[in-house]
Amino acid sequence: MESGKHFGPVYSLWRNPAHAKMFLSIGDWAAKVWSEELKSPIMQTRYHSAYLTDGCWSPTRCGLFYLTRVDGFLDVWDFYYRQNEKAYSLKISDSPLSSIAINNNLCAVGDAEGTVNVLQICKTLVDTSSKEKEVMG
Repeated sequence: MESGKHFGPVYSLWRNPAHAKMFLSIGDWAAKVWSEELKSPIMQTRYHSAYLTDGCWSPTRCGLFYLTRVDGFLDVWDFYYRQNEKAYSLKISDSPLSSIAINNNLCAVGDAEGTVNVLQICKTLVDTSSKEKEVMG
């Protein structure tokens, strides 16, 4: 088995907006951060209790990404501040979440029943620190 491989389908792939050689993969129970220069992930989330369905990088914070789960939760992971646990989790729906899009301080999350929830993102998750890009590099 190849090192770092997901155990099921990969549902989402995203390049980091600040570091073009880094990308995020979402599949099975984990999200993984990769570098084009390595064959195994440089970081990965702990395995979640529910299957992951989608995710994306923050457009403003290069160390932060969002994940949607089949149990209706939205998770926020902030690798700039802590690598071993999610920073925030919010129950959005009783249905499986299926997609996510972030634009500035708004987050749109779709579910399996056809509902789209639009959430305002707090200032802490939008505003970047002066050293975040350098540290994440």
